[in-house]
Order: sequence, then C-alpha cells, then structure tokens
Amino acid sequence: MWIRLLLLATVFWVGTGFSAPAKGQQLIVSGDPERIHPQLGAYVEEIVPGEEREYAVEVSNPTEKDITALLYMADAIPALGGGKDFTLPNDPDLSSAAWYSTPDRPITVRAGETERFTVNMCIPDSVQPGQYVSVIGVYDDQDHTVEVLDDTQARFVTRVVRKTGLQVVLNYKLDEAKPPQAVPHAAVYAKENEKAFLSILLMNEGGSLSKPEMTVEVKRQDEDKTVLELKTRFDSIYAGTVAQYRAELSRPLAPGAYLAEVITTVNGQVEQRVLPFEVAGEEERTRWGTASSGEVIQVAEDGSPLPAPWLGFHRVYLYAGLLLLIVIVTWRRKRADKRRAREPR
Repeated sequence: MWIRLLLLATVFWVGTGFSAPAKGQQLIVSGDPERIHPQLGAYVEEIVPGEEREYAVEVSNPTEKDITALLYMADAIPALGGGKDFTLPNDPDLSSAAWYSTPDRPITVRAGETERFTVNMCIPDSVQPGQYVSVIGVYDDQDHTVEVLDDTQARFVTRVVRKTGLQVVLNYKLDEAKPPQAVPHAAVYAKENEKAFLSILLMNEGGSLSKPEMTVEVKRQDEDKTVLELKTRFDSIYAGTVAQYRAELSRPLAPGAYLAEVITTVNGQVEQRVLPFEVAGEEERTRWGTASSGEVIQVAEDGSPLPAPWLGFHRVYLYAGLLLLIVIVTWRRKRADKRRAREPR
C-alpha cells in the first residue's frame, strides 16, 4: 500500500508541469560510426560478465563561442510521455551508469571544433539477465537565467541547464529476462493556466525496454457514461523505471470522483487497472494551485520544447520521486533475482 501511495505522490509532482522553453543544447554528441547501431544511434552490445570496455565519444561545438561543460555518466530514464531522458550529474547511479570507471570531468570545446574522448566500463562478474541502458552525457550549466511570467503574473527565475548524450544499451540473456511490462499505477487530474490535464503513471518492472500501447476510458464513479477516451503509444520505458503520459483535455472535467480504466498492451500481454482520481472544486483547486516566486531548473534535451510553467519549483521533486521509485524497483528486482537464483532448476 505504501508503494502505491508513493506513486500517487510522485505522479502529483510530475503533473505539476515544467518550466518555460529555452534554446536547445548547443553541443553535439556522437560515437564511433563503426560501432554505433544505425537505427538506434547508440552503442548496442551484448554483455560479457567481468569484461572491460572502452567507448569513444565525440563532442562538437557548432557555435561561435567556446563552451565548457561536464562529461558524465548517467542512467536512462523515461521523459514525459515515455520518451528518452537521463539523470543529472548529482543523481545517484543506480543501474549500469555505476559500471563506468572513468570519473566525471569538465571539458572545453572551442568554437567550431570537435573533441574526442574515451570512457571505460568494467562489467560486473555477476549480472542478472536483462537490458541495461546508460548514457554518456554532456551537461552544460552556464548560469543562463530567464525570467518567466505566467498568466497570473507570478515571477519565476529560471536557471537554464542544457544536456545531451549518447546511449549505451547492453543486453544479457534477454530470452531469460523477465518480460517487459507497463503496469498502470496512478491517475491524476490537474488544471494549469485554465487548461486541464490527465496524467497516467506506468511502471516497467520487467527486464528490458517496454514500448506499450495504452487506452484510457474515464467515467464518473456514480455514472456509467464515458466522459473521456484516449489512446496512445509510448516510445520508451526502460527496465525498472516509471513513465508518465500527460494528456491535455479539450475541456475541464466537472468536480467529483472519477474512475480511469487503463489498459496497456506489450507484446500481446495485456494489463488492466481501474484507477480512481478526484477533480477538486474551484475553491480547493485555487488553494493548491497558487503560484509563488521561486527558482526552477530548466532542462532542455536537444532543443525539445517543454510545457509552460506552473509550480515549476517542484521540478526537484520530480527527479527525487522518480529516482526513489527506481531505487524501490531495483531493490525489488534484485531481491526477486536472488530468490529465483536459489530455486532448484
């Protein structure tokens, strides 16, 4: 029960939105073309337990100014809507990012030039079957600041942080790994700047990347009439991570109690859950939705636009909540693997 409560709290933090769009990442990261997967644009290799490996990364600066950034190793996590994202430098390394022996280090790339770097990895001697995705990332924090005013004229001072990276996908005995999942865990309704949003949280407790299809049908608890239907497909939910889909509604829902029937399909396997959520009245929503001044962190990956601000200073809770969820899933996964290893074959 406490895990579900944690998931509900996390999806509320996620649903509070992000800060305003900023200019895209200026550095370009690429790998060794002879080893890069042509379709995925990433290093994709099989794991050999105990093996040491070296990965090359090229960082190009197409701008007219020198750029100093941090080259670091990160864990892959889903972005909003199940896209691709990865952790920040100060986040703990919970998966294969911890396998790198090369420390994070600052780099300077001169205007119009390309620098080549190498990073080393030592794969553990004992690895459970599954898929492990890390990112060789570049983090550019140059103290860019943007002042944003929302529709209520609340002032936000935004520190612009840019990052981009190259994925390293390592597979080990995928035929023995737990099948990918997309288990519905929570639904949350929010209203921001007079726009209504419904967020659905999914968890992949399987052993490899999940690309589920999802349908949602929403009804009032006391009625059998459908008030909302949506259908979508997720791009990437990595093993042991949580993803959120956030849909903008054509009109707000009336206050009251609702049920969201969420059905996900992954490789023919169907998961179905009925998730309750509340739509607060105007008085209660205003009490929770009052914006105040604060500092938020803007993260732009490869120039991807982000939604408008609303309670942007809660972004730190997004990463804290997702990382805590990853810790829980990783711990449960390792405990299950150990139990399975002790079972007689």
